Amino acid sequence: MKFPIKAAVVASSIAMLLGTANMTEAATVNNSAQAVTAKAPAADQKAVEAAKKELSQKLQQKNTGDMYLLYVADKNLNGGSEFLYYLDMFQSTNYEDYLNQAAKLQGPVLQKPEGLPEGYKFVKGNIQPPIAKNLAEYQREVKAEAEAQGKGVYYKKLDWKEMGEINLEFANGKDNLQMQVSHKINKDKASGEYRYHTADEFDAETAKKHPEWVRNILSWSDEDHVYNITTNPGNPLTKEDLIKFAETAVKK
Repeated sequence: MKFPIKAAVVASSIAMLLGTANMTEAATVNNSAQAVTAKAPAADQKAVEAAKKELSQKLQQKNTGDMYLLYVADKNLNGGSEFLYYLDMFQSTNYEDYLNQAAKLQGPVLQKPEGLPEGYKFVKGNIQPPIAKNLAEYQREVKAEAEAQGKGVYYKKLDWKEMGEINLEFANGKDNLQMQVSHKINKDKASGEYRYHTADEFDAETAKKHPEWVRNILSWSDEDHVYNITTNPGNPLTKEDLIKFAETAVKK
């Protein structure tokens, strides 16, 4: 029996997996930041566009890990959102470079699992900042600074020392294996129990709109993070193989 796995189930864990753009502009939920009683300063479209241009220029140097948050008091001037993130995630096509960068940050570090079949090579990986975990905090901070300075358009560089999400990909010819760890948004109980879904369990609508999401998925979690290991449809690696890999997928 096929169970309909909707797009929402995998959007957060696969949609952004190993993105090709070095700079990501992520609009955020409008009401995530707490309201401040002071009246919002005036903003105009020219100031908004000027700030966006400055931020784009700041991210010309690649692989810096730099992250900025833009605040616009009049959200109508910013596509309906008060906030917009500009970031340059850490990316690597060299496994040792990835490990060295990951070691500098707090949080779990994914590694090549023991027993991965011969022929599987590291393709690429990325490390993203903890935006989801600190969303409200970041927005409160930047909005408060903007209003304290009487600015309707304001941005700030945000430093981060903790991973927010890590994605790795290994490939062997036409077959590939992807791994991910990200912060758990809903702090429910840890679930060391493995959950597995095959690629053919996805509903037809999702498979048609987002074929790149259709994968065999093994997932589990601890108190703070969610993990998954996925393979392409037709990959001979089994559920049992993925469970074995999961046992050594996180660097101790």
